[in-house]
Amino acid sequence: MVLAVTTSLSSSTGPASAHAQLLVSAPRVSSTLYVAPKAVALTFDDDLIDVDNGNQIEVRDPKKHLVSRADSKVDGPTLSVSLGKLTLYGKYSVAYHVISADGHPVTSTYFFYFMKKPKKS
Repeated sequence: MVLAVTTSLSSSTGPASAHAQLLVSAPRVSSTLYVAPKAVALTFDDDLIDVDNGNQIEVRDPKKHLVSRADSKVDGPTLSVSLGKLTLYGKYSVAYHVISADGHPVTSTYFFYFMKKPKKS
């Protein structure tokens, strides 16, 4: 009988089992930029728990070199990190790990492109 109760509680899909989901990213997912961003900011649908090294953003250039600077900062549902000068054109990866208010970790990656501005014809 105890096993049935435990199973039923662990398979609950109510609010207690919800994980923070990314709502807004700057730069946007898969966007192409012609001006280098100075930071990356991610906003989730739930506040993040501000714990040491629990919430991190790592941004890497096309050669896989780390371009994010300093520690990521939490402000409610938003996590941000400043970037160094982007010197390479191409695909940049944004990897993040956050701890949502419900205590669940969320990890994912997305990309944006930094390209040379096309010449006007």
